[in-house]
Amino acid sequence: MDALTDIIQLLRPQTVLLGRMAASGTWGVQVPPQPGPVFYFAMEGNCWFQVAGGDLVELRAGDYVLSSRPMADVFLSEPTAKTVLSDEAFKAIHSVDGEVRLGNPLDEPATRIVGGLIVCDPANAHLLVELLPRCIHLRAEDEAAARLHTLVSIVREEADETRPGRNAVLSRLIEVMLIETLRREVASSLPYRGVLGGLADTRLAKALANIHADVARGWTVEELARQAGMSRAAFARRFSEAVGAAPVEYLLNWRMALAKDALRRGSGTLEEIAFQIGYKSTSAFSTAFSHRVGCPPSEYASTVQI
Repeated sequence: MDALTDIIQLLRPQTVLLGRMAASGTWGVQVPPQPGPVFYFAMEGNCWFQVAGGDLVELRAGDYVLSSRPMADVFLSEPTAKTVLSDEAFKAIHSVDGEVRLGNPLDEPATRIVGGLIVCDPANAHLLVELLPRCIHLRAEDEAAARLHTLVSIVREEADETRPGRNAVLSRLIEVMLIETLRREVASSLPYRGVLGGLADTRLAKALANIHADVARGWTVEELARQAGMSRAAFARRFSEAVGAAPVEYLLNWRMALAKDALRRGSGTLEEIAFQIGYKSTSAFSTAFSHRVGCPPSEYASTVQI
């Protein structure tokens, strides 16, 4: 299994549709802060979009945006439009058939946006925010955007129904949506720091694949460097610069992510979990876990099990 798939599947992402927004005339709105990444899809028309501290970008019909830290996402009919800021004001906006209406209520909407909140398993939800760039914008002409349009349509259809297996289907769809978005970013020439930065480098990607394929193995920098076809020093430096953590540090962090997930779900005894992620004794596992998570694994399990 490759690192990207591994991480996304561990997160078990699901979606809660924030709703639909339709607008005409001159308008502007700041979306209330959200607890996790949000995706937006421009269904019709065009508008301007901005994340906090970012540049204004124009959205056209078919464009897709993934905002990883949506604390002050703004949509505008034009760059100089005034913006509705407060949660109360946003909730008071006129709504028609569940669709928030902005601008002139008498005009037929010229722009429509659909948005969805991505919710991950809380044990490791931070991994998705760390994985994602601040904002990903895919133009309609991008092949990935066309594929995402299909996925968003199916997500909307599933979210509006109560058919058996609904949650499982939504979870799989969001997994595919995230992987589709991120694989496109890996293939781009944009510089990223983190797992995406590692995956964009073919040699580092091989090292990441080795770690994820056999997390219980006592990987050394020398072994990983040799399999990547690099010298130890060059590999260690390149890995740290691209991924943001030393190779062994990354391995230990991934082990803890797997341990937290197993403990939360009650899938195995402490001894079994310790062995599965590469510790030969529960005491060694407990010491490492306490150091990195801040409490012993038994205490963590008792407070977070589902």
